Amino acid sequence: MSRLLYLTILLFSLGGFTTKNKDEVKNFYGTHETLTFDKVDFKLSASYHPNEHYYKQEYIPSGESADHFNSMLVIDFYITEAPNKKLAELKEKELDERKKTDAVANYEQFENTALGEYILDFILSDGKADKLNVVEHNIYHYINYTDKSGHKGILLFGISKRGYGDGITNFIKSVKENKIDNINKLSAYPVPKIEIK
Repeated sequence: MSRLLYLTILLFSLGGFTTKNKDEVKNFYGTHETLTFDKVDFKLSASYHPNEHYYKQEYIPSGESADHFNSMLVIDFYITEAPNKKLAELKEKELDERKKTDAVANYEQFENTALGEYILDFILSDGKADKLNVVEHNIYHYINYTDKSGHKGILLFGISKRGYGDGITNFIKSVKENKIDNINKLSAYPVPKIEIK
């Protein structure tokens, strides 16, 4: 893995509290601009291509914003020869570092050995120790992937959900109660076929 790609992964793969609005949204993948997941329609809201190796697209439901969403779908694509396991491990290292300053931060990895795929379930928070502003729960599915044009890399398909302010306690309770069900829904979802042009 090149040093450039390694740094790119470190800078952009963590997710959580880094989303920003963008005036122009380009569909780099050639996929539908509305994706339906768990009976909710998510519309393409932001896209990023900071260098030749990395692409990211975010989708949120109508009426929500990138700065204050309840749910978001993410599709990242890293052009690399590295296996999906490497990216999942890098994420875990980032989360281990975050645990030092974030009392809520935690994660669990699941491996589908038959398919050679990984799912990382993790939670983060933002705010002061005595008063949290937001808690974010993420489930990321890491897949070794070759797109329709022959670009080889790692496809990350994920769902992010947030709880805010006074709703955080109930949000965390819901995350715990629905964890396995949500992981199963994400792992069973037919990942969109992308084509980088």
